[in-house]
Amino acid sequence: MPDDTEIQQGDKKIIRRAPAIEVQISEIKEGMGRVSFIGTVISKNPEIQSFIVDYNTAKVLVLTNDQHAFELIKEGQLIRVFGKVMGAGNEIEILADFVQDFSKIDRELYAKVFY
Repeated sequence: MPDDTEIQQGDKKIIRRAPAIEVQISEIKEGMGRVSFIGTVISKNPEIQSFIVDYNTAKVLVLTNDQHAFELIKEGQLIRVFGKVMGAGNEIEILADFVQDFSKIDRELYAKVFY
């Protein structure tokens, strides 16, 4: 997977972010770079601003540095996460770039289109 790249142009530093690939939680593996996936929030941990997302019996821990976004997320809510894969083996975590509310999305139709 391509990583983010930095280019120096005069006084400006341009950072090109690697694109996120759409995957199911069960397909997330170490070294994938940036990913995007949907799932239901099943629990939140306010101490470390993390939450667990579940989709079809696969689960992943998502960490966020955005306090406001974390507070908007509710247990039982369908969301889409864009983020960077961290960790290895059974300790895979996602460092979220951003989280979208997907509660109004038709889950079955979305799965047909993307999976």
